[in-house]
Amino acid sequence: MRVDLHMHSTASDGAYSPEEVVQIALTNQLDVIALTDHDTVGGIRPAQHAAEGTTLTVLPGIEISAKDQHGNRDLLAYLYDLDSDVLLKTLADMRGDRVRRAEKVLDKLTALGMPIPLDDVLKQATRGTVGRPHIAQAMVEHGYVHSYQEAFDKYLDDDGPAYVGHFRLEPLEAIQLVHQAGGVVVLGHPGRYGDDYVSIIQAMIPFGLDGIEVYYPDHTPAVIENLRQIAKQYDLLQTIGNDFHRRDPDGSARIGRVRAPDNFEVVESMKARAARYASVA
Repeated sequence: MRVDLHMHSTASDGAYSPEEVVQIALTNQLDVIALTDHDTVGGIRPAQHAAEGTTLTVLPGIEISAKDQHGNRDLLAYLYDLDSDVLLKTLADMRGDRVRRAEKVLDKLTALGMPIPLDDVLKQATRGTVGRPHIAQAMVEHGYVHSYQEAFDKYLDDDGPAYVGHFRLEPLEAIQLVHQAGGVVVLGHPGRYGDDYVSIIQAMIPFGLDGIEVYYPDHTPAVIENLRQIAKQYDLLQTIGNDFHRRDPDGSARIGRVRAPDNFEVVESMKARAARYASVA
């Protein structure tokens, strides 16, 4: 099977609707995807509905914002109960904080001579989770920058003059939350955390971390092999994802671009792992 378990839609900071993501996945001949929008499950059911009657399976996914004492940690959750009250309430609180964060970013941009009404940013996000990409697009439309990338490079990146952090759960809180909803938790793109990624993984294992995203576009062959060995040593799931947000400038989509070995099997392993938590969901 061709699998991609890390992608975003307009439910958060992706460029395409959940239905369009499904069509892109079908065009790229994928068998299984998971929509992992930031702090929201809003795109899951529209994507699943769009996939009905096709060869594509859409699994429930989400990317949850977490942070430990050393920095931000992106946790990917799968196969949770879409109607979990405790999960939905926590996510709603986190999305509310993202709006407050956007207001603070806009205050900084105003001080820099680039006023933008909050409504213009919310319009970019439609009904999805508000994020920096929506602010970047509003900056383009107001003529303050020429491109989305320029907005990030000059103002919105983590070290930019308009950057503001947002509320994130502790990793233990996030993992417990997903387990309570019957799902599994995977550390996204460990290789992007630098040389400390091994210790970061090891620190989360006692919290109940279920897996690691082994196959990812930015991971070198050496990192992939090291992650494979870590997963075997600690009995962790190995997942694959391309972190798709939008098409590349040449029009191609990196959905399914990263490939795993032919004998790679993750979906059934994830389901078996999630069964451990079904009784508490």
